[in-house]
Amino acid sequence: MANKAKSDSIKAIQMARRDSIQQKKKLREIKKKETEQAKKRNKKKSSEEEYTQTEFTRSDSIREFKQDSLKAARLTVTENRKRQQAQRQEIILSGRKKIILPLTQEMSGGFRLNSDGWTVFVNRGFLNNEEHKTIFFSIDLSEKKHPKETRTSGTLIDTFSIKPVPYKYGKVNNFYQLKIGIGGSKELTGKLDKKSVIINWVYNGGLSIGLLKPYYLDLWVPEGNSYVRKYEKYSEENKAYFLDLNNRQTILGGSSFTKGMNEITIKPGIHLKSGFNFDYSASRKSFLGVEIGASAELYTTQIDIMTNTKNTAYFINFYADFRFGKRWE
Repeated sequence: MANKAKSDSIKAIQMARRDSIQQKKKLREIKKKETEQAKKRNKKKSSEEEYTQTEFTRSDSIREFKQDSLKAARLTVTENRKRQQAQRQEIILSGRKKIILPLTQEMSGGFRLNSDGWTVFVNRGFLNNEEHKTIFFSIDLSEKKHPKETRTSGTLIDTFSIKPVPYKYGKVNNFYQLKIGIGGSKELTGKLDKKSVIINWVYNGGLSIGLLKPYYLDLWVPEGNSYVRKYEKYSEENKAYFLDLNNRQTILGGSSFTKGMNEITIKPGIHLKSGFNFDYSASRKSFLGVEIGASAELYTTQIDIMTNTKNTAYFINFYADFRFGKRWE
């Protein structure tokens, strides 16, 4: 009996141990399954988060791209609209306003009063609007007078009812000059309004062709015991009655301008001129102004204008002129 009870208790212990082991195995398996399920859940969650983050980044990029595209499209439309408005405005203004072309050419002429004579002139100019300069070609016709040259009344001869003609005592030649030159002008002050004046510095130089014409007088010329009326130019032979040295009233007066034209001699030389020009014209296409300055001339030989006085080959004078003209494109 005792052995059977002992064996039964041993069996009970063994069965309890077996149940305990099995229970531990089950708990271990349950824990293992729970661990695996937890891992699966975590893995799924991380996958979902990654997918969600990826989807968010892509959609955000697409959204930003669309926004940039819309912004660029709006800017393009705005620029096109502004360009079209500017073109329409330009068309309207071009219809209202006349296009002003720059002036490139000019022509002027006038009269110049010199301290030793007079001049008529014509200038042909070409304008440089960018540099405010003008290059011009000039043609002048002048007469030079000696400082001691004076006009005297002729002798009245009642016997022959001869009307006296004024003459210039002691003059032996008329001296004219044809000047061909090239010059320029530089604008010093611009035109602020229609009432203001443009001031230009002017310079010019070139060839001077001197024309020396003998000066004829209407004289009583002695022939034998009487006097004969003749037109003569100065010479050493007729010096006494050409200058009336014996006070016999041998000079009746001067002669016509054409007298001596076929005896003109040429005296070549050069000329230089510089001064200031004042343009008073109200219109940009017209030219009206005055010029003041000084000029100099030099010839190859002495120019004999008067007798019994000093004659030179050079002339220096001051001048003032009045000029008018026009400008065009």
